[in-house]
Amino acid sequence: MINRKITLLGPEGTNLYILLQFMLFSVISWFTLFSSVESIEFEASNILTRQIIFSLIGIIVFFLTTYLSIENLFNLINSLFLLSISVLFGLLFTTPILGVRRWYDLEPVGLPIFIQPSEFSKIVLVLFVAKMLSQKSYKLLAISGVLVNLFLIFIQPDFGTTMLLLIVTSLMFFISDIKMRSAVLGLLILFLSFFILLEFNLLGDYQISRITDFFIGDDFSQNQSRLSISSGGLFGTYFTDSQITEVFVPVQTTDFIFSLYSRNFGFFGGLLLITLWIVFFFRVNRIIKLTQIEFEKYLLSGLLILLGVQIFINLFTILGFIPLTGIPFPLLSLGGSSIFSTAIIFGLINRVFIENNIVV
Repeated sequence: MINRKITLLGPEGTNLYILLQFMLFSVISWFTLFSSVESIEFEASNILTRQIIFSLIGIIVFFLTTYLSIENLFNLINSLFLLSISVLFGLLFTTPILGVRRWYDLEPVGLPIFIQPSEFSKIVLVLFVAKMLSQKSYKLLAISGVLVNLFLIFIQPDFGTTMLLLIVTSLMFFISDIKMRSAVLGLLILFLSFFILLEFNLLGDYQISRITDFFIGDDFSQNQSRLSISSGGLFGTYFTDSQITEVFVPVQTTDFIFSLYSRNFGFFGGLLLITLWIVFFFRVNRIIKLTQIEFEKYLLSGLLILLGVQIFINLFTILGFIPLTGIPFPLLSLGGSSIFSTAIIFGLINRVFIENNIVV
């Protein structure tokens, strides 16, 4: 570990590329949302204003995360994991919003926002699994804790996030030195568990409807999403005087944000955004290869897998390749919880960079 003095913009040695990448993705989100509002107004109801505020707070979260050393973070993981489970359990006693219990409404305390704990539990789960793998401690208690965490997210109900974390956890075990047969057995159990959920009616009616609509090709949102993407052509409509009729897409500023982005900036704009993320993944992968601490390797690998799988699922959802999941596109979708959790991920990556004095 390398001790760094604290400056106004965080610890000395902050990777400007990581910070600028976070800011660039945020600005892209602002431009995307700008096309869906009639005017910029400094009101909480204006989605662009909210997103800008969320992004600016996200930068603060980025630096606050960077202040925490990896050693201190490692010692706090068990406490954070218990806190995560407690907060998820607390959702069971909240008032349902749109028929589900996924958010804490902070309006009674004067904040007109909703906090989605599962966005932060994703990171805590990655931290917990990384610690477990680095210590080679596959104890029944630890495995049970992971399953409890997933179950509490599933019963909100949030099947999409549950499947996301199952995939991330499975891939983290897969890249470790755990025996191949154990990894294959785990994947088989995950595959069979889906059919068990169907058999015992443990999935909500709307979740089953999403799956059946997908297989019969009759999902309205996905059909509209593909129309929106195709209307953007090669270069999009953002900087042109195109008179193309706007295509209505449900929840286009959140789950289907990439369809709005593609309509604005076209095929090449979408390709540019994906390329920026791929370059980011490759640069962080260099940190993984150069760090000598096993926990940091698993942590960074898990965080990249988490981001990559989210992007993969979101794109495949809006293109109609998989059923609707409700997984947001990192730093592009509207939402404070998603932005703050992604800021924490970027901050953790930056901290590993600082402590290893790695040039990337």
